Amino acid sequence: MFIVFSVLSVGVFAQEQNRERARNSIAASVSLFGASLSYERMLSRHFSLLAESSYNTLVLIEEFTVSGKGRWYPAGNVFYLELGLGFSYGRGISDIMSHLLLGMFTFGWYFTTLDEEDLLARRPGFLVQPGMGWKIDIGRPDGFVLPISMGLNIKLGGVPDILPFLRIGLGYSF
Repeated sequence: MFIVFSVLSVGVFAQEQNRERARNSIAASVSLFGASLSYERMLSRHFSLLAESSYNTLVLIEEFTVSGKGRWYPAGNVFYLELGLGFSYGRGISDIMSHLLLGMFTFGWYFTTLDEEDLLARRPGFLVQPGMGWKIDIGRPDGFVLPISMGLNIKLGGVPDILPFLRIGLGYSF
């Protein structure tokens, strides 16, 4: 009986490993200074496409992004590399820093030439998002996932701008 149950249990676990994995994931992630929502569609074990929207804020820095990303899972499991393209709208670090530096070098005269709309203007731009992360199954496979991602929001157009991010969230694969 022991041999029969051993053979049957190996067969059951082998079927579990070879079963079809979930193709879709929805996740909400937060960071110290922002949040994001994403939908991921697995094309194969190693590649997926992702649609993401995020909002980041840090006092005067404020950015809203919408992007489409491609993810590559090198080992076909948890770790991934990603590259995204999209649209960004807001104020970035370089916008604020350029105003502050010009104000310092002119001993404040530069601030008298600006009105509030110029100082706090939001600008649109083309977005490039390189990144990496982990999508960890919580409990059983293809249920709840713990997405951890880090990368850069690089806004092109006008004054280029870079804003790093580190997010952790909760998602569900189905």
